[in-house]
Amino acid sequence: MNRYGFAIALCCLLLVAGCGRKTLPIPPQAAIPVPITDLGRTLDDQGVTLSWTYPAFAVSGEKIDNIRTFTLYKSEAAAEDFCADCPVRYDLAVSLSATGVKPGARMTYTDTDLKKDYHYTYKVVSGSGWNIVSDESNKVSFRWQTPLPPPVGLTLQVANQRLILGWQPVTALYDGSPVSEPVRYQVYRSSRGREFDKIGEPLAGLSYVDQGLTNGKRYFYRVRAVRTLDDTELPGAASEVIAGMARDVVAPVPPEKFTVVAVADGVKILWENIAQPGVTGFRIYRREAGRKEMALVGEADRASFSFTDRHLPQSKATLYYAVTAIDDAVPPNESALSQEVEFAR
Repeated sequence: MNRYGFAIALCCLLLVAGCGRKTLPIPPQAAIPVPITDLGRTLDDQGVTLSWTYPAFAVSGEKIDNIRTFTLYKSEAAAEDFCADCPVRYDLAVSLSATGVKPGARMTYTDTDLKKDYHYTYKVVSGSGWNIVSDESNKVSFRWQTPLPPPVGLTLQVANQRLILGWQPVTALYDGSPVSEPVRYQVYRSSRGREFDKIGEPLAGLSYVDQGLTNGKRYFYRVRAVRTLDDTELPGAASEVIAGMARDVVAPVPPEKFTVVAVADGVKILWENIAQPGVTGFRIYRREAGRKEMALVGEADRASFSFTDRHLPQSKATLYYAVTAIDDAVPPNESALSQEVEFAR
């Protein structure tokens, strides 16, 4: 090899060495997220809350966790300008950071900037970097109207393993104008008075029976009036919260067949109990002749069928006794007074 050939070979070697080792380019499909398909909306009296799931895969089928932003697009159109079959023009875009969010997590955004008698449409896209954007999501739409005021006059009736909730009808808007659409009512329940969940579907009536409850456990309720516009349910403002506990309210029957006798230290009352579950004891009442009201003078446990009244009044008036049964409910139910039995002194 002559010196010119050697120089050419050396230059080629240096060029190859200077290039270094390059990684293979990433195909675009490996970075572009799949489009969001579960964009949803929840309406209340404040506005709309939009929610969707952080995609876990790229369009190539590979797992991803590098989404940087979500861009939410909003379209609004006055009722008189709205065209259901026309292309949607999006007037506003909101960029939401996805930093720190993991695939599969639920994203939310609340929009309270809504106008009466306007139609709204939303969509969302995911972005993994410059010009790496998913296809658009499914769309959600609704027509916004002035919310209904809250139901008032909530009541709760207590029963065994159930509570009966009632309320007054909502017949007018906040400005006093009548409601032109049928009004239904959505009941919400909470076990701690914080997060409330829907119970069933909206009701046409003014009461709801919540059954299968645990006696002695406190439950919290609130109600929203709901009307439907263009197949969209629009919940109104939430009522005040009312709370109550289901409990056994069926009282036992009182004992019967009494005997009253004088004993060395007072007056002894004996009775026969009627066999019934849940009875935990008895209460003994007394009144003097000429008085109408009975006064409690003592208690006996469920295994006792007698009571000795050792604290007799000073007067020699005739005494009248009656006994009630109490059960194991919380608070306990007390039977009616038994038939009075007379003791002449």
